[in-house]
Amino acid sequence: MRKTTPVREVMSRLPAEVDRRDPVADVVRLMQEHHCHHVPIMDGAHPFGILSSQDLYELVLRDGATAKEMSAGEVCTTDPLTVDPMRPAVEVAQAMLERGVSSALVADGDILVGIFTTTDALRLVARL
Repeated sequence: MRKTTPVREVMSRLPAEVDRRDPVADVVRLMQEHHCHHVPIMDGAHPFGILSSQDLYELVLRDGATAKEMSAGEVCTTDPLTVDPMRPAVEVAQAMLERGVSSALVADGDILVGIFTTTDALRLVARL
């Protein structure tokens, strides 16, 4: 892998996504089914936000049982780091560090094409 390797070559394809109006329980179920820690939250065909397992953990600690009654859109991060598929993966990893986030949505215009997580970054480093 080169320092200029585009993020599209090392990102994860989207195993799951949830509509912003869907219950938080749907996010938890998808994370369990797909063994993932991040789920994009959509508004129709467009990215709305992202919800991580860490976000869910903090939600349960903060709101307890009422968390089950919330929608994904109410609790997700609505300003996720979003990058172009051709952006170098090294730059995306640096942007994640600077923002203190563990993932970036990869979008070609308004179309979500994948997600780049710290796990993907570690896979990239392991190939070097």
